[in-house]
Amino acid sequence: MAVIGIDLGTTNSLAAVWQQDRSRLIPNALGDVLTPSAVSIDEDGTVLVGEAARQRLVSHPERSAAAFKRAMGTDRTYSLAGRTFTPEELSALVLRQLKQDAEAFLGEPVEEAVISVPAYFNDRQRAATKRAGQLAGLRVERLVNEPSAAALSCYKPEEGEASFLVFDFGGGTLDVSVVECFDNVVNILAVSGDNALGGNDFDEVIAHLFCVENGLDYRGLDRAAKAILLEQAEKCKQALTENPMAVMIVDSPGVKGALTLTGKKLVEHSQKLLERMRTPVARALRDSGLGRGELAGVIPVGGSCKMPLVRQYLTHLLGQRPKQNAQ
Repeated sequence: MAVIGIDLGTTNSLAAVWQQDRSRLIPNALGDVLTPSAVSIDEDGTVLVGEAARQRLVSHPERSAAAFKRAMGTDRTYSLAGRTFTPEELSALVLRQLKQDAEAFLGEPVEEAVISVPAYFNDRQRAATKRAGQLAGLRVERLVNEPSAAALSCYKPEEGEASFLVFDFGGGTLDVSVVECFDNVVNILAVSGDNALGGNDFDEVIAHLFCVENGLDYRGLDRAAKAILLEQAEKCKQALTENPMAVMIVDSPGVKGALTLTGKKLVEHSQKLLERMRTPVARALRDSGLGRGELAGVIPVGGSCKMPLVRQYLTHLLGQRPKQNAQ
C-alpha cells in the first residue's frame, strides 16, 4: 500500500508518491497537480474543495473559506453556511480530497501519509496538522519540516557538509530557513519569515497600478469588481513570468481599462514588498551565524519563486542565482 507525501499549503496543496525511483506528483480530478486550499458549502449542503471552492470565495463568501492554515493550532473558528469549522477540520477536508485523488490515480487505497509543515510550527500547530490528517482518514507517519524536505531534494551526500538557504515563497506566506546538511541529515540553523507576504501581494500591486493608470479608485470598488481585477492581475503577473511584457485588459461593469506591464515597471512599484522580503532573509542569515558566501546554494520553493523579479532580487541579496531544479 502506497504512502503519499503531502504539502498542505496556505494557498494550494498537492500530493506526491514515490514510484520507480522517483517522486511523481499526483493530479487531481481536473488534471492539475495543485489543489487550492479552499472549502465551500454548496446550497444543497455539498462540501466543495479545491478550484470550485476557490471560485466561490467571492461569489459566496459566507459559505467559503481559505488560508485557514494560518490559524492551525489556534482556537479560531470559521462559519460556513451556518456550520462552524475549526482550522484542522477545514484542512482535513482538503487532505481528504488529496487522499481521494491519490486513490483514483494509484488505483488502490491510501491510508498513510507524510505531511510537510513549516519549520516554525510549534507543538500545538503540529498536533493540529496530525489531527487534520486523522480526520481525513490518514495515518500520519511523520511530519517533515518543509525546508528539510526542500534541502534533501537538492543535497548530494557525496559533496560533504553544505549549508543552504531555503526561500519558500507561496501565494500568502514567506518562510526563510538556513539549513545545514551532512550524511542525509538536515539541521535547521535558523528560521524566519513573514506570514502575511506572498505572491498575492504582487497581484494587489498590479491591481492598484491598473486603477491609477485608468482613473479608478481601488478602495471604492465593490467586492466583485475587486475580485475580477485581482484575478486579471494574477494572470498578468503569470504572463510576465514567461514574457518580457504583458497586457492586462479588463472590461467588466465598473472596471474598464488596460495596463501594459514590464518586469522593470513591476519592480519599480514593488519596492516595499522587496524590502519586506529582504528582512527575513537578513534575519535568518544573522541568526544562523553564516555569511552569504558560506551558502552552498539558494533553494527557491513555492509558485511565487517563479517570478523573475523574485529570482533577480534573491541573486542581488545573496550573490548567487537560486537553483533552477527546486520548486
